[in-house]
Amino acid sequence: MMNARLISLVAVIVVAVALASQHGEAHKAITSKYTFNDDVFPIFNERCARCHVERGVAPMSLMTFKDAFPWAESIRAELIAGHMPPWNAEEGFGDLKHARTLTAKELDVVLTWATGGNPQGNLDQTLPAVTLKNDWIMGAPDLALKLPSELTVPADRMDVTEEFTLPSGTKEARWVRAVDLLPGTPSVVRSAVIYLKSPSMPGPKGSGLQPTADPVLALWLPGHDPEPLDGRVAFKLPAGAELGVRIHYKKTWQFEGQPIADRSTIGVYFAPDKEAQELLAVPIISPPPSTARDQTLTFTRTIDEDVQALAMRPEDVPPNITLQMTAVLPDGSHAPMIKLNTRPDWARRYWFENPIALPRGSRIEVVANLANPDILSEAFGAIGSTTKPPATMPLKLAINVIPAKPKLTAP
Repeated sequence: MMNARLISLVAVIVVAVALASQHGEAHKAITSKYTFNDDVFPIFNERCARCHVERGVAPMSLMTFKDAFPWAESIRAELIAGHMPPWNAEEGFGDLKHARTLTAKELDVVLTWATGGNPQGNLDQTLPAVTLKNDWIMGAPDLALKLPSELTVPADRMDVTEEFTLPSGTKEARWVRAVDLLPGTPSVVRSAVIYLKSPSMPGPKGSGLQPTADPVLALWLPGHDPEPLDGRVAFKLPAGAELGVRIHYKKTWQFEGQPIADRSTIGVYFAPDKEAQELLAVPIISPPPSTARDQTLTFTRTIDEDVQALAMRPEDVPPNITLQMTAVLPDGSHAPMIKLNTRPDWARRYWFENPIALPRGSRIEVVANLANPDILSEAFGAIGSTTKPPATMPLKLAINVIPAKPKLTAP
């Protein structure tokens, strides 16, 4: 009898210990003074809701405690790695418009919550429902061009890149202040390049040696607003022009094994004035690395007329490298422009907060470090984390400029 009771008692203790262990794992010690309801949700709603929402392009919603709680550790890792919010430019080097970064206070709130037990807050509190908003950020465009046909990402593919040609149908040349994209299926449209096609420049990788009209009208990313030009500076859309659209479609894990179709729309916004200054592009191209082991490339481009730099964009640059761009002026002074940690699928145009004056003879100096700066991606073998440019592949960037003394003209 005693042995049976002892065995039963031991069994009860073992079960109790096991349950206590499970509860210890499931219920972390609460050390965070911030709760999801009161402190974290407002930040996620303001900063993340355009992607991290049900049916959004991100792999998870963060709009309810139930959605966000399982991802707390991933959120911490992404913030520490600088992956989120997606903004590849480093603060403190150059002065850029609309930097998509969290404030120090916002970082403190989210990291403290993510590492401090993830408290929900008042269980009786009801948070406002957040739904996907898929609409034109700048309002209805002047010209809406739907893709010529529906594209389906097959069930056995996680991503595809597709090229489309869209006739503009314009009867006369027009100035364009912005171009945007409205996804047909937001959960799968990952990025897009929208460019002007012409017989002399069939795609977005032209590399003339003199400043030329920039054929790249937009580098579209989910959750990033288009940057409208001010009307005095604009893109030129020739009469009867055709637009090229290159879209990268990418499914998240929820849609693995499912076919997903999309038919997005391109929106063109015309400048209100009859006269403007055309936005020009100056290509900056590196020589190819001398060997595949080269880890650093330094290359320059001399500016042969007085211009003002308004923006820069990566054109043909591998992911997971560091690029630093500096203007060296004729008097020997240096003007920092931008420092980027490139990542797959997050290429965009970066606009300077104020135009940078580049007198004739200025040099644009670029230092590219080809070693992966992203220790987290390297450690976990993320896609693209070990990508290196082949020894024969040059790096291509462009800066957008206008003449120092612009003269407004008709398109």
